[in-house]
Amino acid sequence: MLCAVAIGALVGFPAAPAGADVRVATADPGPVIVVGVAGLRWSDVSVTGTPVLASIVDGAAVGALSVRSAPAPPDVTCPGEGWLTLGAGGYAAIGGSAAAGCVRRMAPPVEVADHESSDGVPDGVSARVPDLPALYAVNAGLRFGARPGTLGDAVPCAVAVGSGAALAVADRHGMVDRYVPSLPDRPGRLFEGCPLTVVDLGSLPAGSGGRRQGLAAVERALGTIEASRPPGSTLLVLGVAGSVGDPAPRLHLAALTGPGVEPGWLVSPSTRRAPYLQLSDVAPTVLTLIGADLPAGLAGQPVRGGGPGRPDGVEATAAALVDLDRAAAAQRAAVTPFFAWYGALLLLMLGLYALIRRRGGAPGAAAGGAALLLAAVPAGTFLANLVPWWRAPYPPFAAWVATLVAAGVIAGVALAASTLGRRPARPGGAAASGPGGAVRPGRAALVVAVVTAGVLAWDAVTGATLQINSMLGYNPLVAGRFVGFGNLAFAVFATAALLAAGAAAGGLRRARPRAGIALVTTAGVVALTVDGAPAWGADFGGVLTLAPAFVVLGLLTAGAALRPGRLLVAGAAGVLTAVGIGLLDARRPVEQRSHFGRFVAGIGDGSAVATVQRKLDANLDLLFSGPHTIAALVLTGAASVWLLRTPAPLAALYVREPWLRPALVSAVAMAWIAFATNDSGVAIPIVAMLVAGPTVLAVHTLNRPGRA
Repeated sequence: MLCAVAIGALVGFPAAPAGADVRVATADPGPVIVVGVAGLRWSDVSVTGTPVLASIVDGAAVGALSVRSAPAPPDVTCPGEGWLTLGAGGYAAIGGSAAAGCVRRMAPPVEVADHESSDGVPDGVSARVPDLPALYAVNAGLRFGARPGTLGDAVPCAVAVGSGAALAVADRHGMVDRYVPSLPDRPGRLFEGCPLTVVDLGSLPAGSGGRRQGLAAVERALGTIEASRPPGSTLLVLGVAGSVGDPAPRLHLAALTGPGVEPGWLVSPSTRRAPYLQLSDVAPTVLTLIGADLPAGLAGQPVRGGGPGRPDGVEATAAALVDLDRAAAAQRAAVTPFFAWYGALLLLMLGLYALIRRRGGAPGAAAGGAALLLAAVPAGTFLANLVPWWRAPYPPFAAWVATLVAAGVIAGVALAASTLGRRPARPGGAAASGPGGAVRPGRAALVVAVVTAGVLAWDAVTGATLQINSMLGYNPLVAGRFVGFGNLAFAVFATAALLAAGAAAGGLRRARPRAGIALVTTAGVVALTVDGAPAWGADFGGVLTLAPAFVVLGLLTAGAALRPGRLLVAGAAGVLTAVGIGLLDARRPVEQRSHFGRFVAGIGDGSAVATVQRKLDANLDLLFSGPHTIAALVLTGAASVWLLRTPAPLAALYVREPWLRPALVSAVAMAWIAFATNDSGVAIPIVAMLVAGPTVLAVHTLNRPGRA
């Protein structure tokens, strides 16, 4: 019943957030010119320093370009990989060790014969990238399965200017229709020879030393292109990759101008969040602009112009996009120290608790409050994004301060709410009501869990502005997700939702058991709707996980044993719910589908198998990325077993707080099902423990004998 109600609740939900329904450039096909500069970022744009580029930006649809390729951040996308990804329409790699840097991952050479037209103006000759068939084979064996040469195979004719451009427009056999090694002084006829011209303007230096001179050269080339491009042509300017020597990945410039392209933000159906787009979107965009058919297997989607919300003026637009880049870079730099400090605080808390217990003492109320604060930290990481911590002189410290302030407010509200109601009886008198009573640990935990789940539900429904670039959210540089629930946010949301439903149902379990079961069912439907709606959570793997977890919670709340047949029913509930949502989503137009619909549609053409294999590979890559992940898995598994075996320290607590064990069992079930079904693998049980562990410690510490 749970899955049927959840699927029914999702019927009619829009597939994309508000603002995504903007016009695509659909004018009569004219020549398309793509200009790529490795390392070109929005911080390079200014009216005085780059007037030609600023003029292009002023009348263009613009966006923040994620140049993610097959090597995952923190590796920088090298220029060769950027051009190869552009031509493949999917995350591609040159090969070689990512640790070796860009020197060993450069674009391969181009074989071309000398040629000059009769009037002295180069018009291009055919050329060959001899390494492309080998690159095709290399990428076929990678988990993303990119197919270099896809753009070249799909266009009827293309001109390449420079070696990077040749790599982008070569077909899968390495053949380039027309090629010139550098931009001629009079390129007008070159632009008219084919429907697509791709121009490689080289790479900007990573440091400040030669960057000004590099930008001046780009300005001169853009001026030549602007003066020479045919009427009715479309121009797309890209920061196609990182610069050689860049220490970390960054977001890059994208500007599209031409007939039918409305100024504003660029909107990509693949990211579903303006103004972000991906390098893999460029190939389908170009093919759409020239009126060619889109081949199967492209990872990206055609981008659209005219997205609302762009600031007026070039400087304001550039400043807004620089801020997005700064936030993404700051989050990448802050995540490692954040988890190091958070882990240290948790270990310190557990160590002090064990020491006090070993000496026969009992932790005081301060220890319980500290544990409650740690339980509220996951929610605090998202609320921290309400303030621009990334603009601070030292962003990691600012992120911690913002997180702790938000967590402190949540914990304070929880403690205050837990004292409302009955007061302890005065000597010789009846129990009083109102504020000031003893702390009720179960109620305090309920408030923290409700606030945590509520914050993430509200964020998902309103566009996930708190998840992007948060400590437990996602990052556009990684480009795994731009909207909905990321895997870590899902782990927080699901654990908190199960704890909240369990605690609330526990209060009804004895007096009105049916009401408790109804509450769990209602909470499950709400959680599945938020998590699974394509316009909200859009989380296929989360639905597979959350539905059986709520079935387990419902069974335990009803006092039923977890027999194998019932566990099979719980698993089937997740599969049926996810497939049902996917079937509904697959009925929408291709450009409006979330990955629910794309996966279900891919069952017919075989791409769903590749998706499953890619997620499995990502799961295993993360698990075996180092001894720290294996150790974390072992420790998390041991903690899960410890919680489920009802150890002596928790036996009495389970009697005083009967809701706690069903909630924990369902949360542990959720975490390990998610470990098996999501590409974040071991990270989900670890993050789930960051929510459940401090909650158990807070309830246990606050629930000392003599407290109401």
